Amino acid sequence: MFDPTTAALIRAAPPLQGLDLNNLPKRLTEAFADIVSARIRLRGAPVEADDEAMLTTIAELRRIAVAHETYTALLPDRENRASAAFVAASAHQAVSLALCRAETTSHVDMAAVSPDICATLLFLLAEAHADAAEAAKRIVPAADARPIERALLLAIRGLAQGRLGEVVDAEEPEIDLDDNDLGFRALDALRLLLLRGVTNLARQLRLRIDLEPEAGGVVPARALFAQVRDLASEPIDGAGVAGETLLSLYPGPLHLAHLLLGLEGDLIGTALSRIPTPGGVDDNGWWQVLRRMALQRPYLWRNHREAIEKGYLEQGVSSAISFPTGGGKSTLAELKIATALLRGEKVIFLAPTHALVGQTQRSLKRTFQDYKILADVEDDVGIGDVVVLGEVTVMTPERCLMLLSVDHDAFAGLGLIVFDECHLLHPREDGRSRRGLDAMLAILNLTRIVPAADLLLLSAMMKNTQEIAGWVAHLTGRQCLTLDLSWKPTRQVRGCVVYPAEQINALKTDLTQARIDYPNHNMPPASVKNALLAQPFGLFSLLQTWSTTDRSDYALLQLLTDRRLLSSGRASGGSWYLTPNGNETSGAIAAAAASAGMKTLVFVQTTIFCESCVKGYPARVAASQIALNEEEQKWRTLAEEEMGGAGYCYMKLAADGTLRMGAASHHALLLREERELHESLFRRPDGIKVLFATSTLAQGMNLPSEVVIISGDSRFDPQADKMQKLEAHELLNAAGRAGRAGEGAQGFVLLVPSKVIDFDNQNSRINGHWMDLQAIFEQADQCLVIDDPLKLVLDSIHDGVTQTGASAYLLSKLPLAIAGAEADPAALLLNRSFSAYRALIAADADWLSTRVAAALAARPTLDLPEPDRWIEQVSGATGLSVALLQQIVERLDANAFSGTAIEVISALLDWLDTHPSQLLSLARPESLEEMFGTPYKNLTDDEARGKHALSWLRKLLPIWMSGVPLCELEKAFLERSTNLKQCKNARHFASRLVPDLAFLAGLPVRLLAARLRAADDQTPVPSVLATLSSVVREGCDSPDSLAVRLHLTRSVSRVAARKHYDAIRQHIQPGNRNESFDDTLERIRHADVVASFDKLDEPS
Repeated sequence: MFDPTTAALIRAAPPLQGLDLNNLPKRLTEAFADIVSARIRLRGAPVEADDEAMLTTIAELRRIAVAHETYTALLPDRENRASAAFVAASAHQAVSLALCRAETTSHVDMAAVSPDICATLLFLLAEAHADAAEAAKRIVPAADARPIERALLLAIRGLAQGRLGEVVDAEEPEIDLDDNDLGFRALDALRLLLLRGVTNLARQLRLRIDLEPEAGGVVPARALFAQVRDLASEPIDGAGVAGETLLSLYPGPLHLAHLLLGLEGDLIGTALSRIPTPGGVDDNGWWQVLRRMALQRPYLWRNHREAIEKGYLEQGVSSAISFPTGGGKSTLAELKIATALLRGEKVIFLAPTHALVGQTQRSLKRTFQDYKILADVEDDVGIGDVVVLGEVTVMTPERCLMLLSVDHDAFAGLGLIVFDECHLLHPREDGRSRRGLDAMLAILNLTRIVPAADLLLLSAMMKNTQEIAGWVAHLTGRQCLTLDLSWKPTRQVRGCVVYPAEQINALKTDLTQARIDYPNHNMPPASVKNALLAQPFGLFSLLQTWSTTDRSDYALLQLLTDRRLLSSGRASGGSWYLTPNGNETSGAIAAAAASAGMKTLVFVQTTIFCESCVKGYPARVAASQIALNEEEQKWRTLAEEEMGGAGYCYMKLAADGTLRMGAASHHALLLREERELHESLFRRPDGIKVLFATSTLAQGMNLPSEVVIISGDSRFDPQADKMQKLEAHELLNAAGRAGRAGEGAQGFVLLVPSKVIDFDNQNSRINGHWMDLQAIFEQADQCLVIDDPLKLVLDSIHDGVTQTGASAYLLSKLPLAIAGAEADPAALLLNRSFSAYRALIAADADWLSTRVAAALAARPTLDLPEPDRWIEQVSGATGLSVALLQQIVERLDANAFSGTAIEVISALLDWLDTHPSQLLSLARPESLEEMFGTPYKNLTDDEARGKHALSWLRKLLPIWMSGVPLCELEKAFLERSTNLKQCKNARHFASRLVPDLAFLAGLPVRLLAARLRAADDQTPVPSVLATLSSVVREGCDSPDSLAVRLHLTRSVSRVAARKHYDAIRQHIQPGNRNESFDDTLERIRHADVVASFDKLDEPS
């Protein structure tokens, strides 16, 4: 489980008799896997006295810990001190994990220091800050601890967890001078000196430079620790025989002083506060940023320091970073963002999903409290408005591309472009997703408009980092660093579920016989099914990856105490075969892990499986009672209001409002408030222990998971309507969710394969499907060679495919030729692409020239007069053909889009009724297919599909816009009022179709605003058209109801906002047809005030 850097660190430990250093990383991994699997198997019960194998492992680990800890403390100047410290701490940590006694407390007494304290300091000595923070969680003072000892323990814990402010601000206790026990008073005096040393070390870590005390500095911690070392050891005069020196010792404080003395200098060298001010940045401003960042993350990891030493923070230096999951990319990103902000430059931060956009905005707001951080997730009110970016604007690449086409001048002053999860650039195999294309076009257009901006590309999965860095350097004409250190502060032991070959062979024989006994059955009868029991084991790699087939590199460990039920399938020829019953097995293992106190994340293949696992979970474990905190209760209330009742929410609460399910779900159909609630309950130490999730959660979200179970190596592909094998980066990304820095540095990953894998332990033989999985897990986290999404599309255009799919989309997005310009901007754009760079490196000029020429030739050409060329800009911004947009313009000119919001929507649907197939250009086909199901997909052509969908949209869209709960939408769609379950159709409509319908609603104003700008016409845009896109997106039916929705903010649900609008409606004064939205908001605020006075006049 150890990465190559950490494995080398372990092997560099001091050579001790009987210890095989070369195999020590494997031995520590095996011990960890053995301990965790035993905890799962025993469901958290203590190790039994007769478990000789486990007791032997614990004894061995203790010997390793004590020997290496002694070496570290007594020989602080040895080069391999860090290696010895890491080995000792890892052994201590494994023993703690094995014993897992909640009642254990920490101590620094006269004779000894408890192992949890030693492990914490040893990890800090080895620069393993994430491990130290995790170990520190086990430092718990005894209830009857003396005040000075308690303060010392809390200070060490705070130091390791980076809470330096708490350490410095804590009140120093006094020695109890009335205590008659001089030994205890002396011990407290030594503890007090150690406490002052730890406190001063925390102060030093917060300083820019070390100063003498009289110049505003502090007494160096080293001096205080040395004082303890000297005081805790004293020769006894006249004792012992000749030549002997007997010492009077306080071994506990003495040992602690030795460890702290070895730690001080190295720890200060990792202080974030000591980063030199980059060029062009105000020194005081830089110090203020570092001070704020250091409140949460005061330590720089080795990969951070390496990047800074290479010039990462300097202006004009871009970077491609592919540190593994949990490798500290966020810290480096924030430091780079700080340099741009302090130079007065703006920052664009691209994140792949709306959930990550929100998470990133919240994180950046905590660090950059004095700056405007916007999460620009399609929250515009009117397209006609001027685009205003924040000092940092977080958005999806799709949103960025749209804003670039609307108002590229808004991006002036941009100094940094950050692209998180940049593997999004990589094309999808199905070729239907435009996300990669949009991301690539956003990067190419941003670097064209603001060529001086630095780029920062981040991905844990990027394998060809050096190649990507070369392209960025080619793109910008400046240096781009390759930062791809494979070291990571967290690690996972990875295994898969296997079954004893003799059991599986017996079951296969039984199943074959049953097929003969029951020739008329399609599937085995219940009596046969219920007998398909086998014992699950875990086959774990002792290396970081499954890179060998050497049996000694793997450990076979029992996972559960009893056999589990497998299932069966029917082959095309009629025979029966075993299937893994993966969700059942995953749920059983998750319940056992949760019973052992481990946070467990289970990835399943579909939303249906997800909810089924949650529903079945309470039967596996004793019910726990979890009360929602205040913030969680607010999310729950918002969700209930949006859905129309608690019964339609995915999470079921007891009558008293507590959660007793023990688990929750996480998938794409959750409302935002439900997602926040479920994640919060999983993050809480006293919250749920198990989260069942679909693969959407694997995309960069950070949740504290000690165990990750991947149920199946395939997933359901709604486009192909069948199960598809997961790609390597998808599986490894899911596995990377195990272990988070500061939460649980060591993770446990278990794959439950989609096929039954049997293992013959006696002969070391394994089922062939394991070899398929090995091809995936033999790779490191950085497993994806990112390709250019433009390449396949350009090849397709070159082959003559230009009117459909991605080809037509790309052609519509290419910039227009400019009369009199020396070069075609589309040619310039394509020649700067990643594909073009690769062709340049490969000296394949022919490929590049032919593809660019084909794309330019295939661009739609219309002989438009110059004053009408504005429509081509809208075409490029929307990806829609000029011909389609001209149809809307004709209706716009015919005054078809006047009247109320509902009337304009009706007019848009009237237009689509005349061209039903065009709906599939305006809404994502996959969203329509999922909404309207098999009857829709079985229709013969796009014309018929468009008619079918439009008939439903006419019915459903006005209901959505009326502000009613989603259950009302579900009733209308199912045409019944009972058995609505969780209203999955209404949820899909709101999350998938509404954004597309909002896009459609925004087309008239987008066209009108573009025409007015082209003519330099200052005529105001009608407020109904200006707000229509947001009106649809927010489920409103007028600018006034939208203004109420936004005025009340998202702390109020859409449904409650509508009720409030209805309540104050009589007080809303009529507005001007062309008023700005600010004026609309002002009318709403006035009506709110008037309504509040009316309430005062009502009798109590």
